[in-house]
Amino acid sequence: MKIDVHGHIGSVNLHPNWTANAKQVSEMTQKSGVDHCFVSSAMSIMYDTCQGNDEVFEAVQNFDNLWGYMVVNPFFPESFRYLDYIGKERKIVGCKIHPDYHGYDLSSSMGRDLVRRVVDHTSLILFHTSCMAGTGFSRIETIGELASKYSQTTFISAHLAGLYQNPLYPYYINYSGLEEAAQMNLPNLLIDTSSFWIYAYPGVMKRIVEIVGVDKLVFGTDIPIQSDMQIRFKIIAIDSLELPQADKDKIYAGNIQKAVQRLKEII
Repeated sequence: MKIDVHGHIGSVNLHPNWTANAKQVSEMTQKSGVDHCFVSSAMSIMYDTCQGNDEVFEAVQNFDNLWGYMVVNPFFPESFRYLDYIGKERKIVGCKIHPDYHGYDLSSSMGRDLVRRVVDHTSLILFHTSCMAGTGFSRIETIGELASKYSQTTFISAHLAGLYQNPLYPYYINYSGLEEAAQMNLPNLLIDTSSFWIYAYPGVMKRIVEIVGVDKLVFGTDIPIQSDMQIRFKIIAIDSLELPQADKDKIYAGNIQKAVQRLKEII
């Protein structure tokens, strides 16, 4: 089984190549051999949080292989009512938190209060971890600190713990962030594979496994950015690892199913 823990419906950054409706995302995942995809809405992340959450709720009702994250934004207090969907609605599996686009620092009192409210409703949170030059509002060290505090909730740090950022060459994999996540060794802190570095540069996936180990990794693609090809290339990168199939299966589905017991009951 393959479970993609990080997908989107809608138009990311209004980019024509980063746009897909629910039907297209469903078809992309099926075409690539992925059994389930957990999606949030680009609309929720970038524009209208509530409208986007409504779109996700409709999408997961219409497509069997799509499961949903509700997004909350502290600047849209009305978005917090969607937390009630988690756990009550079978196909709403967790919450997506995106400080970089929503404009607050996760380490601030606003960010910490938001997480405090969210963990009362869900056992799974996907955090956008800063991955764009000039951003840095949701750092891996803050996510780890919160994961340590709320040990009953599974925290997923997206984008391989973010990017290494400097003025000259900001777009490079944040190995130091991965090392920090590994040193924390928190059972409820997972790292997703939603970075194109995995298939753009040989050896990156192998190095990631060496740093954090197979038990901390979960399969995520950030679809529809770069189309379904990013899913296929990422699967090739993972399949090419010189690891037992059982370890690859942990990355693809086992780790997220183990971390969030509810998923075993509904998937």
